[in-house]
Amino acid sequence: MNDIRVLVIDDDEAIHDEVERALKPHLVDQIENSYTPGDAIRAAFESPPDVILLDINLPDMDGFKVCRILKESGATRDVPVLFLTVDTNVVHLARALDCGATDYIRKPVNPIELQARVRVALRDKQLVDLLKEQARIDALTGLWNRAALDDALVAAAASHERTGQPVSFLMVDLDHFKEVNDAYGHGVGDQLLRSAGGAIKACCRPYDIPCRFGGDEFGVIFGQVEGSDALCAAKRTLCRLRQVEVAVGANTLNVVTSAGLAPSDALRDGFSAEDMLKAADSALYRAKKKGRNELVVVGDPRAE
Repeated sequence: MNDIRVLVIDDDEAIHDEVERALKPHLVDQIENSYTPGDAIRAAFESPPDVILLDINLPDMDGFKVCRILKESGATRDVPVLFLTVDTNVVHLARALDCGATDYIRKPVNPIELQARVRVALRDKQLVDLLKEQARIDALTGLWNRAALDDALVAAAASHERTGQPVSFLMVDLDHFKEVNDAYGHGVGDQLLRSAGGAIKACCRPYDIPCRFGGDEFGVIFGQVEGSDALCAAKRTLCRLRQVEVAVGANTLNVVTSAGLAPSDALRDGFSAEDMLKAADSALYRAKKKGRNELVVVGDPRAE
């Protein structure tokens, strides 16, 4: 489990000390301190914490506006915000909740109350994170789904542009899958898809990302490889797929695949996620035109 991090935004240093004494030994691994709204917003965007404790009365920008900015960003939208306030005005406290805060804690801070409210906020955050993760998983195969794939490709392309980190994308299609459904029914087709997904996942490294693209198509983002290393990873995956067998009565079905591989070194500098997806898809289309059960690599002159 990752370290639990709390960001405290308050211009009073004594509050930071009180929060650390109350939380650090019990609930929280890291306390991060910000004293101005600008620094706090930058820190939250760069590395979203698990919970934010936010003073209402801040210099230059009040806590209400800071909260609205945090809730408008996809990076911090789901981070629970607990207001710290000396205010007892019910209207003001209601305004705090209306602008997106999860809860509020009155100053001076009571350690037991603070621990309880932060504990509840952490439970809520864990539930939200779990639901978000489940929404990105393909229910049939257990692999990441298309939405997760799109996000991962964007991140991989950005990393390549920023640091030159190699990346390759393999797109795989199960040949003649419609005929399997027509001949044996969708139950057998689903079993074939589950088995194919399991085979792909089994030969992925921790920094590879296997996904179900949709229907009978799968995608694998191979992290940290391109060129011949990417080709080896793709061949390893396809070999594992072709070992899949599904028993149907006295018959045995095998997986036959066509695939397209787009390594980063075969694409232009500064390529986008869309470029990589299109390149792999085009290579897959050429593999099917060659007669199926083929792998076509972008940039390989023999495949053009």
